[in-house]
Amino acid sequence: MAYNKVQDNFWIDEKVRNWDFKTRMIALYLLSNQHRYSEGFYRLPLSYIAEDMSLEQKEILNAFAILTEDSFIKYDRENSMILIINALKYQPLQNINHCKAALNKLDELPASPLLLDFIKQAEKYNLKFYKFLKKESKNHGFLKEVFRAKKATAAEKKNGLQAKKKKGLKTDAEDSQALTQALTQTLTPAQIKTNVDQNEEIIFIKQEFNNDLKVANLSPVEELCCYLIELIEKNNPRASVPPKDLSDPLFKKWAKEIERLKRLGPVGAKAKDKKGYSLQEIRDIISFSQQDQFWKNNILSAKKLRKQVIKLENKMKSSKSNASSQNTDLLKELYLAAKEEEKENGEK
Repeated sequence: MAYNKVQDNFWIDEKVRNWDFKTRMIALYLLSNQHRYSEGFYRLPLSYIAEDMSLEQKEILNAFAILTEDSFIKYDRENSMILIINALKYQPLQNINHCKAALNKLDELPASPLLLDFIKQAEKYNLKFYKFLKKESKNHGFLKEVFRAKKATAAEKKNGLQAKKKKGLKTDAEDSQALTQALTQTLTPAQIKTNVDQNEEIIFIKQEFNNDLKVANLSPVEELCCYLIELIEKNNPRASVPPKDLSDPLFKKWAKEIERLKRLGPVGAKAKDKKGYSLQEIRDIISFSQQDQFWKNNILSAKKLRKQVIKLENKMKSSKSNASSQNTDLLKELYLAAKEEEKENGEK
């Protein structure tokens, strides 16, 4: 079991005390849940939070709006990526092995514009880790693009400040065209919701798998097919997978299996049975199948994914249930400890 640090002054922080109880508990969940990386940048679908905390997604989004406005988090909803803004401030990486492990985790995450924000946090709070990432960007394409974008936005910000002095214009480096252009190989902006007063964002970005794909416009089913291919390739470099080419016969077969899983459900199910899976459910099952030590060595095709989907779904739910129980116990302990501390402070 991994352990994440929660500062002991969390409950008495003035900003935290101004949040409603549900927002506080969601914030604490973000700091301590089993999906979190200690660096504070990780994938967290809303469905995970809803399942673990027995909440509606609307309640979670309301809390996220507050946490975003107070510069506690940033959330990329399209890619289900979250950034705890000051994580590297309170839990910096110093050991070179920890830096290498963090890089490996970054490489496995979905592409997200929040990676640039994460790099900036590393530069601000964890210079050793930042220098390590900058050095490694020579060997990792996803980092190279972000550092290139960072350099471009820095130059644009400088030019913007000069223009502001001359013309009184207001600029915002976070929304620069240079950043958008630098990330077009992997990202296509769909919608950006910005809180102008706080200059914080809840970002909605549509991910496209264009690295070696011959066409840019993919259907949701084809995107899931590419997602499965990429994860299998990472876990099993010698696995036989189709190229991400819509004209390839094997790719078409894989996409057809994903489409059947969505429309029909498990092998043998009929349309009238209404056992099909949503796109998000399929994505979550794919992710689980390639993270689980047993299943990632067995799910090596879309056909096998559909054949074993019931077992995968049950195992995934069982894992979440166990983790949820552990988290609930931890949250209760932390809450009781905080109440006891408040009581003791009041008696002094």
